[in-house]
Amino acid sequence: MRLTKTVYLHGEGEEVLVGWNDFGEPIYETIPAKIPIQCEIEPYSSKLAENRYGIIVDVQYRLFTKPDERLKLGEKIEYKDKNYTITGVMDFDRHYEVLIKKDDA
Repeated sequence: MRLTKTVYLHGEGEEVLVGWNDFGEPIYETIPAKIPIQCEIEPYSSKLAENRYGIIVDVQYRLFTKPDERLKLGEKIEYKDKNYTITGVMDFDRHYEVLIKKDDA
């Protein structure tokens, strides 16, 4: 499978020390992690998802990627500086097909 595109999964952040408060206690800030995932991506529609998979979901794109347990319903993905939410994950033997919809903003 040729995986020519990269999307970023918004993962658990890392806590970084940013300073100290007036009482000498450390102040931490969570820096969100962006996990790169190689994939192929194509435009997709809710009607195609209903015909192909038998599910009714809101979807704009379909990703093809290697199996990755981190891809779950409701997780956030970034593609071309836009945020998307995973609305469907189909686990096949050698690949995942992931349906995503654009976040309302």
